[in-house]
Amino acid sequence: MEAWRLVEDGVCSPEDIETTVTEGLGLRYALIGPFETMQLNANGIRDYCERYGANIKDVCEEQGGPRTLAGETLDKLEKVLDQSIPLDQLNQRRNLRDKRLAALAQHKKQQNNENSAV
Repeated sequence: MEAWRLVEDGVCSPEDIETTVTEGLGLRYALIGPFETMQLNANGIRDYCERYGANIKDVCEEQGGPRTLAGETLDKLEKVLDQSIPLDQLNQRRNLRDKRLAALAQHKKQQNNENSAV
């Protein structure tokens, strides 16, 4: 919903959102989850919540409730996605996604084995 909001409000383009997640948070979250991220980004999760919790709460309240997944934002997203992944290429893209996820799963398994040995 936050990605939708950012596009709908003109803060980011659909391409910006895709890049931010795939080149930023997505890479991190493939290895650690949001709570470990919080733990590591401060002196523990309690420190993180004490430092940033009120601001995060305020931002969430300011954003209001969920948005309708329709209208001009849907038109914009559909146009961008149809250019980057045309509907006639969905199966090809799904296969590529599945291969990449399988390789990532194998990498994570190897990483877990190496961490267990330490």
